[in-house]
Amino acid sequence: MNQVYRVLKIKIPWKLVEERPDVLDLAVRMRLAVEEYAKTLLKEITGQEEPRLTAEELDRLLTPDRRELARRIIEEVFPKYGLKRYIAEWAKFFWRDVVFHRAVPLNAQLRVGNERDMSMAVFVDLKSCIVRVRKLGIPPFAIELKKGNVAWIRERLEEGAKLKLAFLGVERRKGKELTYGKLYIALVFAREVASVESKAIVAVDVNRLDHGVMMGLLVDGKLRQTLKLPDRRTIKELRKLHEEISSLERRVARETDSARRMLLEERVNRLKSKRYGKIRSVVIQIVKEIIELARQNNAVIVVDTMDDETYQGLKEGNWSGEKKHYLDGLGQLRRRLKELAEWYGLPYLEERLYSTICPRCGAKMAEEKNRIMRCTVCGYSDHRDRVPLLWAKKRYWEILRKKQPVFPQFRRPSYF
Repeated sequence: MNQVYRVLKIKIPWKLVEERPDVLDLAVRMRLAVEEYAKTLLKEITGQEEPRLTAEELDRLLTPDRRELARRIIEEVFPKYGLKRYIAEWAKFFWRDVVFHRAVPLNAQLRVGNERDMSMAVFVDLKSCIVRVRKLGIPPFAIELKKGNVAWIRERLEEGAKLKLAFLGVERRKGKELTYGKLYIALVFAREVASVESKAIVAVDVNRLDHGVMMGLLVDGKLRQTLKLPDRRTIKELRKLHEEISSLERRVARETDSARRMLLEERVNRLKSKRYGKIRSVVIQIVKEIIELARQNNAVIVVDTMDDETYQGLKEGNWSGEKKHYLDGLGQLRRRLKELAEWYGLPYLEERLYSTICPRCGAKMAEEKNRIMRCTVCGYSDHRDRVPLLWAKKRYWEILRKKQPVFPQFRRPSYF
């Protein structure tokens, strides 16, 4: 059995922040404290000012014998930011998690019925649909839970999860000057899950969004089902949004009147926010379809996807704005898919399933019209989206025999 985690991120309304600036002040002080703590600890360990480390490298560095070093740094740093002893004690207890999350874990209680209030820092009351935050050195404050939040929590409870802890967080805004905004409470749910014994494969070929994400179900070495998402209508809506944003940005660049330029910039920002939300909803739907198919068939999820360096190279390359736009969400899709696979005990692998190498003879294929690939040696041809699925079919038994990856230790989920 492995312990797995999911997170519900609840935004704190800006109206509350305007009424209670001490909430923003506290969140920023906590953020600054944990950032200084993490930076100091990692410098002590690595000797570097700001080391760029993967989660796996952090896991190897944050060994139990460094607990006392971490505690000492917390005791030195946290008082500088006026944080209560209670907050520092929790940071010392969860010293590893603070480095991963850049936030201090807080104890939390979930009331479903008439359970007694245990006076924890974060109190989630499903009956009144309220989250209360207290005991942090400022007067208590409350946030109303939306219907979607309550439904999400109840779904996790039905799956056997329990509320483990919470975070009071604040996002950093990018710009010339460092500023903060978008406060949130993150609720972390945990449950025990046993890994599924794989009896099938769901192969996933991740493309740009305009080319879609192709998935195929393979059972007993045969391709039984294929599905391509998102649909054409969704791609058309995304393309229209992108074209509108690009047009407005050109107008902003030409506009000389400062007031009109400001109005145009506000419209651009609203549309970008809308586009982000649309891409996020597309990613959520695609992942949901993949997970449901894998759960129904006790399947290992095998993802053919570009590595991080290739992805970053494409984002920074000389592509048009539209093509770069279609790369948005792919990193989010991978992370969300991996974490939900772990949540349901589904084995997850990232394997190279070629789209330009012939699955019949292994020679290089050439792309023709309408994304049809043809082998220059044996003459085999098929649609580019199907070729990775045929590679999964070719390697079916090898993939099923592969040792599945060990569940990682608790670290920051992608949708924290």
